[in-house]
Amino acid sequence: MKLSLLFFSIGLLLVLVQSTLLHLLPLGPVVPDLTLVLCVYWGLYHPTVGAVLGAFALGYSVDVVSSPILGLNAFAMSLVFLAVYLSSRSIWLQNSFVSFLVVLLASLIKGAALILISAIFLSMDGLWAGAARYLLLEALVAAVLAPFVFSLLRRGQSYVERLLVPGE
Repeated sequence: MKLSLLFFSIGLLLVLVQSTLLHLLPLGPVVPDLTLVLCVYWGLYHPTVGAVLGAFALGYSVDVVSSPILGLNAFAMSLVFLAVYLSSRSIWLQNSFVSFLVVLLASLIKGAALILISAIFLSMDGLWAGAARYLLLEALVAAVLAPFVFSLLRRGQSYVERLLVPGE
């Protein structure tokens, strides 16, 4: 549970960075979804009840900070966590290319869920055309950053585990 709280704290920091500093990058409106990468890491390596609640809470915090409709990102993050958890039981995930692919697919799942829910509840013309343009770009940027973020999270996890084990 302590590790889930640590990852949730990192996730809140990532929400702030994602909603403020990453918009300053010269990528235009494309912003890497670092909270999604954390959610995928949670689903792959720490599928606990605390991680499920953390993924939902991170999605909700993204909604609070940058979404006009509360609950969309919370639903999408929960869906991504479920998909990653179910797929992690059947694939080998120690390769950085596989983590690239898993984050890419998770980002596409999240984007498709957001577009579908928005299309159902909001009647906006041209939603598919505008969203499809940036969905693949954001998924690729998040997938490229995933191996680096995974290695940082593994390093932090091993550091915390060394601190928690007394006398070694």
